Amino acid sequence: MAKDTAGPLRLLRETHEDRVLTVLRTQGAMTRAQLAERTGLSRATLSSIVQELLAADALTETAIDDNTTRGRGRPVTQLTVNASGGLALGMDLGHRLIQVTIANVAHEVVGSAGTDCSERTPWSRRLELALDLVDTLAADNGISLSALAGVGVGVVGPVSETGGHRQPSRATRIHLVRDGLTDRFGVPVYVDNNTRLAALGEAIWGAGAGLQNVLYLRLSYGVGGGLVLGGHLFSGAGGAAGELGHITVDPRGPKCVCGGRGCLERYVSLAAILEQCGVRRFDEVLRRLDDGDRAVRAVISTAGTRTGEVLAAACNTVNPETVVIGGELAAAGAALLDPIRDAVRKHTHNQVRHGLRIAPAALGHDDAARGGIALVLRRSALLAGYPAAPADPAEAAAARDRIPDLG
Repeated sequence: MAKDTAGPLRLLRETHEDRVLTVLRTQGAMTRAQLAERTGLSRATLSSIVQELLAADALTETAIDDNTTRGRGRPVTQLTVNASGGLALGMDLGHRLIQVTIANVAHEVVGSAGTDCSERTPWSRRLELALDLVDTLAADNGISLSALAGVGVGVVGPVSETGGHRQPSRATRIHLVRDGLTDRFGVPVYVDNNTRLAALGEAIWGAGAGLQNVLYLRLSYGVGGGLVLGGHLFSGAGGAAGELGHITVDPRGPKCVCGGRGCLERYVSLAAILEQCGVRRFDEVLRRLDDGDRAVRAVISTAGTRTGEVLAAACNTVNPETVVIGGELAAAGAALLDPIRDAVRKHTHNQVRHGLRIAPAALGHDDAARGGIALVLRRSALLAGYPAAPADPAEAAAARDRIPDLG
């Protein structure tokens, strides 16, 4: 009796289709050649799968004008998930800013807005402000949230892999946000630290786009960081991975809110920089830099050196491809970045230093909100049983070419 293979073959084909959709959903538009490399499928198998998905309107295909890749035959095209296939909502409930961004599964941002708040704003009110922004964006852009696949939210402070926290007060904050959004939208809600989500946003859309190993440092009112390793956001055992601001740079230094002494944050946060420069606003610091004020330049240079020494230790530990510097202090430009690069070059060993780039963040205020969107798309892929695809080597090389090499 002939063995019936229709069932296994159909399952295999559906698996291939899901793999293609997952790669495009988590990484965005790409050519057929890139897609073949990401999925590991043969060109013949991929061509057949793509044609069926195009016929079913699951994918869209558009020509791109790229003289570097066009051959003599058909023009080069990019494939994307059909934008009508769903939406992802990203939120950043920060210290002083509430940011909301909505994107479709094709990685196209369809709406983004923010509003200021104070550090004392209750978390219930922060959530209300965020929901008001969602309603405004939906109304102004004609967005129907019936196709919402999930919500990714960044909050201040450590968040564990399970989306919780050991401290009752912070756990209550996380539950308030998650429960409120779940009740409102009825979709999966993923909560993480907002600086860590900014790292993921930069790794997908920003200065680390196309790379697998990105170290992100935010120099703002606080100093925090995030790690994307092997293409995955790394949280650590208790959700405190990337807390570079609380690495000690002077054991005899001033006490820190974390319980330590002489932490980096005590020297390079915005408050510390303003105090050292004797001004009240950071735009005054930038103005004095432009005017050639030597005292202010010395403050920024010292901050860069201290930061670079901490980053060097971190780079020796995790060996990233790129370090991304974000936050308000990054606006100091070369006055800050050059001392950081010098210190990292001086204190890293050859294998780490070679090929390492240090670049300013490319995204604006919606970096963490975009990271929330990426979190939704990636978690959706993982729930389907497929890991997020690795970055394309050609894209990684192009990204590296845009950033100065420390080597």
